[in-house]
Amino acid sequence: MKLLPKLICAVLLGGMSLAAAPAAQAQININVNTAPPVVVGAPADAQYYYVPEINGYYDVPARRYIVLRNGKWARVERIEGYNPATFHPQYIEYRGASPWTYKGHGNPHGIPPGQAKKMYGNGHGNGHGKGKH
Repeated sequence: MKLLPKLICAVLLGGMSLAAAPAAQAQININVNTAPPVVVGAPADAQYYYVPEINGYYDVPARRYIVLRNGKWARVERIEGYNPATFHPQYIEYRGASPWTYKGHGNPHGIPPGQAKKMYGNGHGNGHGKGKH
């Protein structure tokens, strides 16, 4: 019968020592860089970058991409099948919630690189060839 009180005492002491000790935690931090490279020359408070590789935008403060999905603009955390380190983002001078409406200078016109020239030409003819007929 002396075994039972010793067992109870051991269980109580073990429980109290576990309660007093800080909880053991295992932490795994995986830092996956899902942001495109920083645009050199862009202001520190830039709101959007245009990313021609995905024909979409990157919301810098929110850390979200804005891409067309099923005909609607969607904000997503990462783009599957792409490596953001290979992106060539361009700063756009736009403030607001709809960067796809930006009609400023440069490539951010909603058409993949090189397509505007094919569609609209260089001011001569119908856009086919090099303007010589």
